[in-house]
Amino acid sequence: MRSSDNKAFKEWAIVCRALATGSQILILRKGGVAEGPRGFEVTDRQFFLYPTYLHQSPTSVVSNWRDEMGRLVDPAPGQIEIGHYAIVSSWLRIRSLETLKALRKHHILSDAVVEERFHRWEQEGVTALMVRVYALPRPVMVPELESYAGCKSWLTLAEQVPLDGVQPVLGDAPFQAKLDQIKALTGAIP
Repeated sequence: MRSSDNKAFKEWAIVCRALATGSQILILRKGGVAEGPRGFEVTDRQFFLYPTYLHQSPTSVVSNWRDEMGRLVDPAPGQIEIGHYAIVSSWLRIRSLETLKALRKHHILSDAVVEERFHRWEQEGVTALMVRVYALPRPVMVPELESYAGCKSWLTLAEQVPLDGVQPVLGDAPFQAKLDQIKALTGAIP
């Protein structure tokens, strides 16, 4: 496995933790303010997970993840710990709130956060990314540059992060089972 462009995807640290533990393979995204009126677009299918602590709160997640959020603190302000890499297996735009609610057991976000994302801005809906996550052998600390700041989903890391020795956090069968369940609920083509 090899990263050619060092792309990173900004996501709440608690969601990165859920992805890193295999508790979820689903990312629900509306887009950041910096992404403009078109909103979120899947511009990269392989990326590092870039954990952020801004805007997340205990009420942002389901109750059984609130204790975990309480233990999750920024390990090194001014630096970002990169410990995981993701490959998008599939993605789709969800334009039905009922379909989105059917995915409740496949992510850790609270119902209130999901509904707010669905209704935010002019066009209702969210993008759902199903990702296979890989753990780096050792996390890499990178400086938190000013260019990384802001409400945007995508960025390019200034430093090269090696992918040698990465391992999937879920085996093939458990990952495929989760992917099949999500596709069945969304009506996505397998």
